[in-house]
Amino acid sequence: MSHLGVMVVHGFAGTPHSVMPITTAVHAAGYATVAPQLPGHGTTVDDLARRTWGDWLGAVGEVANDLSRRCDGIAIIGQSMGGTLALQLATMRADVRGIATINAVAQPADPDVIEHLEDMIERGKLLQPAGDPDIRDPHAHDSAYAELPRTALLQMTVGAGAVFDVLADVTVPVMVVTSDQDAVVDAANSHAIAARVSGPVTRLWLANSAHVAALDMDRVLLCDELLSWLGGL
Repeated sequence: MSHLGVMVVHGFAGTPHSVMPITTAVHAAGYATVAPQLPGHGTTVDDLARRTWGDWLGAVGEVANDLSRRCDGIAIIGQSMGGTLALQLATMRADVRGIATINAVAQPADPDVIEHLEDMIERGKLLQPAGDPDIRDPHAHDSAYAELPRTALLQMTVGAGAVFDVLADVTVPVMVVTSDQDAVVDAANSHAIAARVSGPVTRLWLANSAHVAALDMDRVLLCDELLSWLGGL
């Protein structure tokens, strides 16, 4: 039995490809490693539109159950929304030994944002352009949807707000990774996580990376620091 299992969770509208360098490095270091594909991701936009926060949380919970049966503890590394889900799992499970968040979303749900999304959905404007993946490395490529369903964005917004409310219940070690060039998630989210969790905190700033940090300019540094952190759990 491996002493520690590691789950690596991708972000909203992404796929396991967006965290592949981390998954590869962790697996090569000898950890039992899984990188699940969240429901509605890597399929179709219509599929994502039907999914809820509960679907995503339930999916990572099932993967954690399987990993825990093979190991004597688990760590969860999550990029963007994957980190948010990891934080919530840490408040629900006794087998979680550490959490690493990479540009995770964890702020109180903005009533104006929620009202805007609900209004657009009610008016039948169900999709919005996704824009290009936020990566500075010109040689990197991320596979993601060209459009985002507002119903799923609403689920993520409300879910992240609920996670913010329980951050103090996270008592395990937390590594908080923040990209200096992130144009998607404000660094205030990382600061809130670091300030509000109850467990010991390790901070890492990535000076040359944007939001999809696992594929970006500092990915080697990121993987090395994650492996060092995992070794101390």
